[in-house]
Amino acid sequence: MPVLPVTHNQWQVLRAVKRSRKPPLGRELRLSPTRGTKDGTFLTNMVRLGLLTRVSGSDKDPFEATYSLTESGKHAAEYGECDFPSDMLISTPTAKPQGKN
Repeated sequence: MPVLPVTHNQWQVLRAVKRSRKPPLGRELRLSPTRGTKDGTFLTNMVRLGLLTRVSGSDKDPFEATYSLTESGKHAAEYGECDFPSDMLISTPTAKPQGKN
């Protein structure tokens, strides 16, 4: 299985969730106020990658949802990498050669 290295920002978010006693709100996980974190898509991407799971809320307003770690998220919080979900792999369709009729 391929290994997914997490970015420094993702790692910081995972560590913040791990240190939290109760599932934190998404707005608490915006640790660095940059352009990449202003709309909350970084949280949606981390849920899609299987690092976080939503305890409450939806992807419509990621800053109002609460989050917890998955098993691969716990591993990534400790080691900075995790197994890449195989359903996320992009497969290119192979074209079969067309034979003459």
